[in-house]
Amino acid sequence: MARTAARRSETEDEELIETELDDQAKAQAAAPPISDSRRRRQAKRGIVETGASAAVTRKDRPTPSQRAEAPRSRNFVVRFVQNVREYFHEVQVELRKVAWPSREEVNRLTRIVLIVTIASSIFLGAVSFVFGFLTTQIAEGASIATILTLAMVVVVAGLWLFRDRLFGAE
Repeated sequence: MARTAARRSETEDEELIETELDDQAKAQAAAPPISDSRRRRQAKRGIVETGASAAVTRKDRPTPSQRAEAPRSRNFVVRFVQNVREYFHEVQVELRKVAWPSREEVNRLTRIVLIVTIASSIFLGAVSFVFGFLTTQIAEGASIATILTLAMVVVVAGLWLFRDRLFGAE
């Protein structure tokens, strides 16, 4: 038995395409408008809206604020006092949000800071001493100090110039 495939006519194909387009248009019209921030998040994820739902609906007026604006006094002194009170209130609100470290964390972090500070000061003091000694020797005419200083300058400058290649900076 031979199997024959029924082929649709061009008009049936066009009707199917039109109904699909109509269904898509209805779905897009029924979808609520999306905010810009949500659209950007979706674009980052690879979800891209097309057609009418991607169109931005504009308003002819600005969006009203959620809370009513408190009336401001015209008196400078009263307004200044209100601003200072509001500032300290906001500071207090923000300080309540802070995750304060425990005593153990403060002690541990203090030790770390002190150790790094002492190590840095010892290193910088040693570098200062070496360069001071070499400068004194160069001033007195010691040729070995001059050669050593020039070698150090060349090495440090080379490391600085080629730091990206040597240390793989990003």
